[in-house]
Amino acid sequence: MKSIKLDLNKAEYDEQFSSQDLWQRQAATALVKHLECFGKQASMMLSYESKSDSSRYGSQNIHNAILISGGRGTGKSVFLKNAEALWGDYVKTEKGKTLPKLYFTPLIDPTLLQDHDSFTNVLVAHIYNQVIDALSSCVLQKEAENQEKNKQDFYKALRNLAEAIEQPGERSDHTGLDKIIQYSSGIKIDALFYEFVAAAKNILKCDAIVLPIDDVDMALDKAYSVLEEIRRRLSCPDIIPLVSGDLELYQHLVKLNLIQSLSGSFGEKNLYGDQKSGKLAEAYLAKVLPNHYRIALKPIEDLVSYLTIIDPELSTSNNEKSYTKYQVDSKKYFFGPINGEEKSTDYPLPTSAREVGQLIRLLPPSTMHKDGVNCKTSLEDWESMLIWSEGMQHGAGYALARSAIQLVHKSKAFRLNQLMAFNVQEQANERLPWAQYDFIAEQKVSAESFDKKTNNFLLSCTVNDKILRSMPPLEMHTDNMSVTETNAKNVKNPIALAIYTHWAYYSTQGYQQRKIFFSRAFDLLATSLFMAAASNTSEVDEDGKAELIDKDKRNKFREILNTVPFYSIHALNPTKTVEEDLSKEGSIAENLESDHEEGDSALVDQFSGHLLQWTKDNQLDVQAYIKDSTRLVALLSAVFNKAFSQLNLLRNLYHKGEHPEEQLLDGILRFRYIVANAFGFFIKSKGVVPANLALTTSHITLREKATFANSSSTYKRNVSWVDLPEKVDDSLGEDEGSEQIGPTLSSTEVIEARFVKAVMNHPVFTQLGVDINSCVSEQSALITNSSGSPRKQSLTDSQAKEKRKKAGEKFASITALAGKGKQYLSPDALSKEISDGEMPLESMEELWNKLKEELEKSERSEFAKNHLKVFDALANKLGRNLDV
Repeated sequence: MKSIKLDLNKAEYDEQFSSQDLWQRQAATALVKHLECFGKQASMMLSYESKSDSSRYGSQNIHNAILISGGRGTGKSVFLKNAEALWGDYVKTEKGKTLPKLYFTPLIDPTLLQDHDSFTNVLVAHIYNQVIDALSSCVLQKEAENQEKNKQDFYKALRNLAEAIEQPGERSDHTGLDKIIQYSSGIKIDALFYEFVAAAKNILKCDAIVLPIDDVDMALDKAYSVLEEIRRRLSCPDIIPLVSGDLELYQHLVKLNLIQSLSGSFGEKNLYGDQKSGKLAEAYLAKVLPNHYRIALKPIEDLVSYLTIIDPELSTSNNEKSYTKYQVDSKKYFFGPINGEEKSTDYPLPTSAREVGQLIRLLPPSTMHKDGVNCKTSLEDWESMLIWSEGMQHGAGYALARSAIQLVHKSKAFRLNQLMAFNVQEQANERLPWAQYDFIAEQKVSAESFDKKTNNFLLSCTVNDKILRSMPPLEMHTDNMSVTETNAKNVKNPIALAIYTHWAYYSTQGYQQRKIFFSRAFDLLATSLFMAAASNTSEVDEDGKAELIDKDKRNKFREILNTVPFYSIHALNPTKTVEEDLSKEGSIAENLESDHEEGDSALVDQFSGHLLQWTKDNQLDVQAYIKDSTRLVALLSAVFNKAFSQLNLLRNLYHKGEHPEEQLLDGILRFRYIVANAFGFFIKSKGVVPANLALTTSHITLREKATFANSSSTYKRNVSWVDLPEKVDDSLGEDEGSEQIGPTLSSTEVIEARFVKAVMNHPVFTQLGVDINSCVSEQSALITNSSGSPRKQSLTDSQAKEKRKKAGEKFASITALAGKGKQYLSPDALSKEISDGEMPLESMEELWNKLKEELEKSERSEFAKNHLKVFDALANKLGRNLDV
């Protein structure tokens, strides 16, 4: 298939296309073949002048309607409007061939009919107007004289058609052509209509009249009546109807009409109508719109690979760019260099020809090249992306564009949750009617694995509206990720507690105890990345007030360290209380704020300085990879989703009591590997592995980076490549360079590797008072439950309920004897009779054997106490072993 063009030089609503602008070329070929066939059939019919019996002419009915089918936006209307041009091109290319003469009328749109308009009236009036225009164009006297007889015949046929509705005794308020719709006999009127068309043909000097009818299926209340007019009136051989619409919608509309016609009386259930309507609808459409005359327009996905865009603002040869290249450039322009894994570059793609044209005109190819390949995304383009995403009802694209716009407007330092992509409440506050994600319902599913009651209580009355994009699970509250004050003293640098634990939440016991959360560390990492990605011009204003800017950044870091971790469940509802059963450790934790406020403040100030220095030291490496800070939103959003989905699995393991020997440092190491893996996964161009890592690895392996890297195949593929040597420049001589053995990093990979290394060496990992890459012998705070005891298997609500259910299990043999209306009123009454020796020995032996058999199938602890009392009484009386 040849290349197809979309020329942005042409006006948007110029729908008259040249051959290279035509997208549906196969459909065009089929159309001209059908037109040629029907035109020849019409020319072979006896002419109107040779007819002596009009009824004979009226009996020649043919169903030759050509259906141009396709979904909304596939270009059906444009295709119809270009039918005449397509036929004209065909005539020019087939000069030596005898082809019929076809007259194309302007397009008829049934959706424009008024409430009381008759489509038959519209058809007659439409043809009449074409004839009047043809007669008016007869400027030469001789030509006018030749047309005079045809004109008289035409008006005679028109008069006959109008008068045909007059019947003796008929009372009608209509006159002239309006009476046609009131006429009850269709046989004679069909013949007169055919005569009228034939008379019009003589004036229009054609073999057949092509009548395009657009959007029949969209005239919902008139669609069936229009199809009926096509069946009855337009089966005339001198007319070739071109009908556009969605075939599936036609079938549905016809079926609804048939169901209504077949409906039973008095509201009875219409089984017969339901069964027959589907087949009847198909049969009806097969007659009115014959299968072999249907032309299906190709879906847009079959065409875009051949599409070339002509943009006068492009500097490329011929100002052209392929649509495929346009899509690649668009993703790089808005999402930066990330690889697109796991829908990380997902934005609303066009699904129809109309949408393709709208997108390209909204964001033309020249947009991505106005300042070269690495141009920055402008505010206007982000606003265009916002408009496009909203129109396509694409939540992820909308949140991304809105976040980028927020970022452009930021003049001071900001934190991550000030961007919509990371703030669920802000997404909900948009209240867009098409938002589809029920955040609270999704989080309650995640809470099932934890303390359901506590977490559901914290989730209640927080986010009431649906949000725009899928978000990862929150960091749920669990007592099994606690750090007591006693254990906290083992942390080498207390800043680790400030980064990775949170204690300022409300407890019903009045205590405040440290719980481990990772979202504060991610917030610090992401915020400093945005600072480093900012251009130099925004770092220092004209007056050189760099010191004020640095102070603003330090304050933002302090704010993050002194507030609730942004993606913890406590951040959604910080004033709600949590039920806990703390030991005496709680009373110490209660005074954390007053005892350590000054020291913590100095520590936070010092660490804020480390963060600020990191942004300056790594600015070049960050900016080399991220040319525009707005494109960092897409990368961080993808990393955020992947990392926190995996962190939820990690929290679940801790909650269940896994890794009972783990310390805070081990949790931090797991977090570091998970985050590094997420960055590497989206940054590496190919060959990545989507698997999780660092969840079940032993803490000994975690503490030696080299050992972990060798043991984890996922880490090897996704992250270890950053440690490969950089490729030596081939232009160096032998003395300057040396032969390299093994894989090396290309120039692009070097930029990517330096970015990942900057992340892995961020202060939230490296400024904790330990060598984060090798810390096997380091001691840290033990991760315990809220009482400071080693973590045990923690049951979910459903598991606890099942356990309680089992603990109430009853012996079937006791239930058969004891209970209301039975031999014994209750199990207690039965055990009393056994103990008092009133039960016969033979009966006690029989009952004992039954109880022993049942006990072999279950645990003793699972039975109800009053049933076990019977068992124990029997054992004592018979002198049997209680441990049976």
